[in-house]
Amino acid sequence: MNILTLFYFMNLGIFCGCITMVIAYILAQTMHIMQDKPEMKKEAFHSKNTPLCGGIGIFIAYIVVVLGGIEIPNIHYNNTNQTIDFSIGYFYEYGGLHLYLACCIILCSGIIKDIYGKTKLWLMLCMQICGFCIFTLLFYFLNIQHEHNLIFTLLLCCIFLFLTTNSINTIDGINGNAVLYSIFILLSLCFVAYQTQSNFIGFAASILLGILFVFLLFNYPFGKMFLGDSGAFLLGFCIGGLLLLSMLHYKINAWYCYALFLYPICAILSSLTLNIFFIKKNPKQTLLQALWRPHTIHLHYLLWQYCRNTTAFVINGCYACFIVFITYYYQQTSMIIIASISFCIFYILCFTILWKRKAIFIR
Repeated sequence: MNILTLFYFMNLGIFCGCITMVIAYILAQTMHIMQDKPEMKKEAFHSKNTPLCGGIGIFIAYIVVVLGGIEIPNIHYNNTNQTIDFSIGYFYEYGGLHLYLACCIILCSGIIKDIYGKTKLWLMLCMQICGFCIFTLLFYFLNIQHEHNLIFTLLLCCIFLFLTTNSINTIDGINGNAVLYSIFILLSLCFVAYQTQSNFIGFAASILLGILFVFLLFNYPFGKMFLGDSGAFLLGFCIGGLLLLSMLHYKINAWYCYALFLYPICAILSSLTLNIFFIKKNPKQTLLQALWRPHTIHLHYLLWQYCRNTTAFVINGCYACFIVFITYYYQQTSMIIIASISFCIFYILCFTILWKRKAIFIR
């Protein structure tokens, strides 16, 4: 796969995204469904009802991914005795379909909340776990040389996908933040896929990249359309799933894949740490409920008080420097670890300073 091929797939994503985003926006506005009402949220930064159909638009446009295949070495079909070597250019034509089926379940876990405003936490978790298991099992059995036990692999994959799926929802909340972050990750993933000739990863990432470019026009800076929980879950799962395939089937450096999600993981940990104090004040609230409920204990909310509409560019501009560095050294684990530690220290300092200023202001 060459650069022109990646560019072609990105244009294909732009074309499909234009069609689905426009249709989804028109239907949401005329039928008044999946609307984010600012009077229902204390943390809202908009004054008008805004459609939450971004996730559905992305999902429908992403259907072209089922046309792709995935090249996995040493795949064995049970009904034959032939072992196919996919390293010489063959493709497994159902790889994109497996990814898309799992995406459908993850999307539904967020649509319920977007439509009804709230849903049972256990129902959302069960639907997500179901999607994680289906994705992991479908791709696990493609490889004849299983290096690890099925239960062990399934558990680790579900934990990784749970973190990635819900992490983007954590940094969502201001126009453009989650989308710009996803775009930078996908650009990095396309580059690494090109360097390692991981054709399916490059195919799926470039298509999603083109779709997000279209959605960004609706989302930033005027906020005509939001991702919603469904879109945030979908983006987190798609990117997490591609990174998981990169590690398991294409042997791309795992530390590089982990580092790409460092920003939202830091947001989760910082929010979780401060939420412990809120749980003590409300014993009936569980830790997960305190973490998932809307609140302003996030770096992007704290920074928004100073930067307003440029907040997403400030945060993701800083993170883009980190992504460029680890992308250049994607094969060197030591450089990635040093850069990750440096970013965590930088994030903690920024978050602590802004949080203390907010606490002083409140007093």
